[in-house]
This record gives sequence, structure tokens and C-alpha cells, in this order.
Amino acid sequence: MKKKIIYALSIVMSVVLLAAGYFAVKDGYDFDGGMHADYVRAKIIRIIGENVENQYGTSTVTTVTFEAEIKSGDRKGDTVNATQTIDSSSITNTFKVSEGDTVILAKTALGSDESWSFAEYVRSDAIIILGVLFCLILVVFGRMKGLKTLFTLTLTVLSVFFILVPAILGERNIYFWTIVVCLYITAMTLITVNGISYMSLIAGIGCMGGVLIAAAITLVVDQFIRLTGFTDECTIYIYAMSSGRIDLKALVFAGILIGAIGAVMDVAVNISASVHEVASKIARPTFKELFKSGITISRDILGTMSNTLILAYIGSALCSVILIIYNNSFSMLNMFNRENLIVELLKILVGSFGILSALPLTSAVAAFFYTKFEKFNAAREESSDDEYSEMLDNFNRDN
Repeated sequence: MKKKIIYALSIVMSVVLLAAGYFAVKDGYDFDGGMHADYVRAKIIRIIGENVENQYGTSTVTTVTFEAEIKSGDRKGDTVNATQTIDSSSITNTFKVSEGDTVILAKTALGSDESWSFAEYVRSDAIIILGVLFCLILVVFGRMKGLKTLFTLTLTVLSVFFILVPAILGERNIYFWTIVVCLYITAMTLITVNGISYMSLIAGIGCMGGVLIAAAITLVVDQFIRLTGFTDECTIYIYAMSSGRIDLKALVFAGILIGAIGAVMDVAVNISASVHEVASKIARPTFKELFKSGITISRDILGTMSNTLILAYIGSALCSVILIIYNNSFSMLNMFNRENLIVELLKILVGSFGILSALPLTSAVAAFFYTKFEKFNAAREESSDDEYSEMLDNFNRDN
């Protein structure tokens, strides 16, 4: 009963802290602010006609006129005529619409007149179905642990979009709020999934230690590589949108830490649980024995986790950075000094440093706790072998 109360309180506190973080930053940025346009969901009833015109003798512009029923908004149920324009010279052309397609229409109002045009295909439906399927499989396979994982994933995403993003757009200190969000994600995830215990505390210390070391390395390296923060067209847009008030270099910092925290937390939990099990099998464990065991286990974890992080970053940057730079650079010297590639390499290296530093740090903290705290030793000695083995098996299975 006590564990259930503590678990319920941890959930409530996680939600309360998320809400508190949002209200702390929301004054700087209004989610309803900015430019507005009328976009509605619609289903195409029929194609009215198609017109093809030559443009400068080198390309053609195809205008498709169609009738569609609006499926969302104040005009839901209304039938409107809309157009889709396809320029053959554009490399971003979409597929031509056809009867039965579900699309997004944009309304343009000129005085009392209005016109509707094709904006995009509705692609989110498939993603929503896939997401729901993932959640169902996660809960069915993981049962209560899967439900906890789903809850922590939801709060993790919300903490980024409802705390960090408003803080950035509200021109607050990005470095500070990135650390706050990382701390929140770490504490919330470990306590919700694994409960309040020495193992969660040790993993949390190791994880945040690795993240803070990664943050320090990022700030130090930035003094030597002269980053501007202009890595792609999105950063140019952000700079223009904020009139230069948003620190683009701080965005690089935020991206590195948010991208690395999951992997760092994973290794910290693994080391904490592993050293915990080693300590449970030794009658009177010493700091040296447990620390040495943690380092030995760390060596086995290090290779695979670094590969995981590196491949994740390479995969995300493959088309947008690597292929473009490789194809357009005249020399290897030029290619490996382009800022957008340097930022991707910085993410890989700093994230790997975070993992590397979290391993011995977690091992040392675990060895200290499991040898110095009599409460842990007493609990270990008073528990029967079967009870303790069952507890360890449950923890290892959950992680």
C-alpha cells in the first residue's frame, strides 16, 4: 500500500512540475500568437476540370479544379470549390489530387470574396494509427511497466513542447531551461518507472552527471570552433522570426543535450542495477570490489551504446547534411569544416562523452551507496535469498 501511495504521489508531482514549468515560461510566448491562416480538413467529392498552361516555354503549370466537402472547423459540412496548382519546374511538386482524397485546404479572403486552395494531403492519419498501435503493443507486452513507460514518454514529449519550446520562443535563457528539462525528464522517468529507491537515485546522479559534463564540454568547445548557429534554412528562419534575439548557438546546446539524455540515462540505469546485483551476492562488499565490477560491466556496455548514439545521429543527418555536403564540397578539408557537419559531429562526440563519463561516475556512486549505507546492507541481509533474487529479477526484467 505504501508503494502505491508513493507511486501515485510521484505521478501527481510529475504532472504538477510540468504544469509549473509551463506557467513559468508561457508569459514569454503565446501559443495563440503569430500569423494565422484558415486551414481545414476536406474530402474531395469530384474533379471539376484541369487546365495546363505553358510558362516561359520551359515549364507547364497545371491547375486542377475540384469540389470538396469540409470535414473540420466552423464550415464543417459545407461544399466548396478549390484548386491545386502544380508547376512542372518545381522540385517539391506533390501528387495530383483525385476523387476520394482527404486533403487540407487553405482559405484566402479578399474582402467579401474567398477562395480555397490545396495546401497538403492529410498524412497524419497513418502516423496516428501507427502511434496508437505502438501504444497498444507497449501496454500489452509490458503490462504495468509498459503503461508506466507510456506515461513517462508522454510527459517527456510534453516537457519539450510545453516548457523548452516556449522558453526558447519566449527568448528566455535556453541553457538554463535545457538543464531544467533534462533534470525533470531524468527524475520523472526513473521515479515513475523504477520507484523511489537507491537504484533510481544512483542512476539519476550518474545520468545528470554525464549530461552536465556533456554540457560543459559543449560550452568549452564552442570557444574554439566559432559556431554561429546557422546550420540550415530552419535556423535562418528562426533568426529572422525573432529579429536575432534567439541565441542560435544555445539551440545547438539544447539539441545536443536533449538528444543524448536518453542514451546516458540508459547506461546509468544499467550500471546501477548491475552493481546492485553484484553487491547483493557479496557478504561484505567493499568499495573497490563494487567499483571494479561497475567498470568491467561498463566496458561491455560502452561499445554498443556509442554505436547506438552515433548511428542515430548519422541516420538523422544522412540526407540533410552528409550527402549534400559530400556531393558539393571540392575537398575533404572544406567538407569537414562546414558548420552544419561540424554540429552533427559535435552531437556525436559530446553525446559519447556524456555516456563515457556517466559509466565510471555511476559505478563510483553505486559502490559508495552500496557499501556505506547500512540500511541497504541490512535490507540485503534480512531478506531471504529467494525474496531478494525475485526483487532483482523483477528489476532486471523491467530495465
